[in-house]
Amino acid sequence: MNPNLSPIHSLLGTALGDSLGLPSEGMSRSRIAKRWKGPLEQRFLFGHGMISDDTEHTILISQALLLCGNDPAVFQRRLAGKLRWWFAGLPAGIGLATAKAIIKLWIGFPPGRNGVFSAGNGPVMRAPILGVHFSNDSGRRAAFVRASTLLTHTDPKAVEAAMMAADCAAFATNGELSRDVILDRMKEITVSPEWKQPVERIEASLAAGTSVKQFAEEMGFSKGVSGYAVHTMIMVLFIWLRHRGDFCLIVSEAVACGGDTDSVAAIAGGIAGAEAESLMPEWLARLSDRPYTLDYITRLGSALAESREGSLVSLPSVANWLIIPRNIVFFLAVLSHGFRRIFPPY
Repeated sequence: MNPNLSPIHSLLGTALGDSLGLPSEGMSRSRIAKRWKGPLEQRFLFGHGMISDDTEHTILISQALLLCGNDPAVFQRRLAGKLRWWFAGLPAGIGLATAKAIIKLWIGFPPGRNGVFSAGNGPVMRAPILGVHFSNDSGRRAAFVRASTLLTHTDPKAVEAAMMAADCAAFATNGELSRDVILDRMKEITVSPEWKQPVERIEASLAAGTSVKQFAEEMGFSKGVSGYAVHTMIMVLFIWLRHRGDFCLIVSEAVACGGDTDSVAAIAGGIAGAEAESLMPEWLARLSDRPYTLDYITRLGSALAESREGSLVSLPSVANWLIIPRNIVFFLAVLSHGFRRIFPPY
């Protein structure tokens, strides 16, 4: 894998997982299977896909990285400013903990003291691109993940889950193939007792060749994966290691699990994309959003790749004036999906 492609493919992988999982967010595995037959495809708005906060936050992370000069404190301040204005754009579907943390920023709490005690998925969905960017520097990677996480979520389990996602993306970028090495690292990161049994179950289930569906049922996720960071990262880790190297299958399995499908698939896509030689052209062709177009995401990823090499890179321009009109269209599409769920199949 060309390391200069990793930031681009991780960003695009996040966007694909997010857009493909968005139409089924909150639905159970069985209802997803009944509602949509055949292979996974873009289906959010007339056969096209749009991104949600999972990809938007990953883009904000990337922008902050290009502006911070590799200083985690500056990075946190830059990200705080971007989150404030992102919130002012009236995004749909924002997590409660993230919303509270950003409101505290607007009130005047300094970055780093505005977070709320929560272990939601917000910091985890922002983490893969940090793992890619700092794939060769574990110390700086940990510092930036903590800065990103504590800006919104202060529960130690949120930090641990975000560290897991970032380290997996770093392993993917560097081409680490050993499951044992990866799982040993996960055990080092996860000091909270809630992780011990699930990580051991992952190890045993992978050795036994357990399917993703079977593993989800064994973990109690038969109706879907919740937005709790521990549940999400357990499933992402299992899916990625179970089907490593097959980007399409990893994202498809993540969506099929049900529950918080856009976040689970976005995180899995960001990790798997970092090592993917190519992504699904059919999915990319129908990812239609503004102002964060495929072209912009590619340019942003290229800028990150240059920045990783030590080059001074300017931030790619983007048509920010489109954000509020776009968010109105997005909100109406979300409402239409909600209305459709009143009807069968159940």
